[in-house]
Amino acid sequence: IRYLVINVKMDPTSNKLVRQAIAAAVNRSEIAQKVFLGTMETLYSLVPKGMWSHIDVFKDKYGDGNTELAKQLLRQAGYSEANKLRIELWYTPTHYGDTEADVAQLIAKQLEATGMIEVDIKSSEWATYVSQLRQGQMMVSLLGWYPDYIDPDDFLYPFLHSEANKWTGVGYQNPDVDRLLEEAASLTNNSQRAQIYEQVQQILADDVPYVPLLQGELIVVTQKNIDGIKLGPVMLM
Repeated sequence: IRYLVINVKMDPTSNKLVRQAIAAAVNRSEIAQKVFLGTMETLYSLVPKGMWSHIDVFKDKYGDGNTELAKQLLRQAGYSEANKLRIELWYTPTHYGDTEADVAQLIAKQLEATGMIEVDIKSSEWATYVSQLRQGQMMVSLLGWYPDYIDPDDFLYPFLHSEANKWTGVGYQNPDVDRLLEEAASLTNNSQRAQIYEQVQQILADDVPYVPLLQGELIVVTQKNIDGIKLGPVMLM
């Protein structure tokens, strides 16, 4: 999955309305088509599509590329065409491939389409980038995640639990989320766990410490004389 990390401890992204405006302004469909030519698909939660408990919380709350909603939220936060929000957007140029600069530029264009945001794009190589993340030095940054184990916990706990998310530099702390994640991790009934994870995703969409963007599609090339291909959940044949 690919997503934005938004530093909740740094001004002006410490303002939840600002983070919500960014979530509304981002157009995932445009990024998927223009940059990745349909080889990635839109994602509206940190839990990927196809995994149990996933819900499209960001689409339900903000839509996709909802510039008008973004403008409303920015006005509520005290910004206007004359008093623009200034954002620093970071990316790393090689770790995720040479498309990353294009992703950053397109997101900047989408945010600036509100007429109320100015984006300063910055970049650093991966080793420096990781260090900057951990020290909470970046305002908004592009990042990706590949699961360690196939469970919603691996897409929520490392990002949202206050004792586990320091590697992202997000600065997010919510005692209710901590408690819910700990409770879900202690249960063995997946129906009960799913209810909790859905609740956590709703809080994620409201607090917006991250903005989910895309998830990868696995493309397999085969031949007519091959009867079929079966892929496991870890995307291995």
